[in-house]
Amino acid sequence: MARARNIKPALFKNEVLGVADPLYTLLFEGLWLLADREGRLEDRPLRIKAEIFPYRDSVKIDEMLSWLDKNGFIVRYQVGEGRYIEVLNFNKHQNPHKNEAPSEIPDKSLGCIGSEKIGTDSEVIKTAPADSLSSDSLSSDSLNLIPDSLIPSSRDDDLFARFWNLYPRKVGKGAAEKQWRKLNPDNLLFERIGQALAQQCTMPAWVKDGGQFIPHPSTWLSQRRWEDEPPKPTAAQGRHHGFDNRDYTQGGETVYEL
Repeated sequence: MARARNIKPALFKNEVLGVADPLYTLLFEGLWLLADREGRLEDRPLRIKAEIFPYRDSVKIDEMLSWLDKNGFIVRYQVGEGRYIEVLNFNKHQNPHKNEAPSEIPDKSLGCIGSEKIGTDSEVIKTAPADSLSSDSLSSDSLNLIPDSLIPSSRDDDLFARFWNLYPRKVGKGAAEKQWRKLNPDNLLFERIGQALAQQCTMPAWVKDGGQFIPHPSTWLSQRRWEDEPPKPTAAQGRHHGFDNRDYTQGGETVYEL
């Protein structure tokens, strides 16, 4: 059962979706309508396609879902035999109706996360409640499970959340979190990262043009950019610098400094 959801203007300025095929944006929006009040739904590509793209036979929903997962818009995960999707930051942008039923889908923290699923799109569709997104199993070749040992502790989650809050360009959160897990920083390294961000956030390259040249957070982490040397102060400024601060009317005459 589709539900009414909100859409914000900022969606159209997202730099990842903005340069991708517009069908990815439509799919992402469509998932909001199919998700429950916690932003979760069953990972059933055929049923999702039937709900969102009923007239587009050539759409490869499973591949598109994997793209959204890879770029940090959703998480595809498995709990037991069930496969699910969670829309990231759903509750930050949506206000479900007060009478909407509670979610019956397990949280992603209870399962294994993977970008690929087992099954084929041609398997038999099974019977399910009317509000379910049940259909055939998922198409793909394998399920890439993350071992429990690689699932971050509460300390790691807390530090990543603090990093994400500090970083000025919030795109590709899923990819950034994967890089963060690889680094597994302690409090000392987190302090270094925070200090480097405080310096780099004031650099002209990060400030100009609305911050469009700020690296993606996953790139910044993978390249260890907190180790970059801070820019050195510029030498004496050029002779044509600061015209707007000069007094051109000294002694009642206009003075031009060259």
